[in-house]
Amino acid sequence: MPDRKEESKCPRNSQFYEGFVLGAYNPIVIQHGKKFAAYDKNGKLIILGYDRRIVEGYAYDRVQES
Repeated sequence: MPDRKEESKCPRNSQFYEGFVLGAYNPIVIQHGKKFAAYDKNGKLIILGYDRRIVEGYAYDRVQES
């Protein structure tokens, strides 16, 4: 029996969102419990809040400014 866990046959990290890799310019909105977080294409947090519509609106405005 091996002492350590065997590595996965799938080389990609399943927790990594592919939008970051593909260079999507739209922000990514993810739910964390009751909160919503918006991230830019580099994975940097833009805004964290409780209302998804407000988080999305602010994130889209921030992305279009830059």
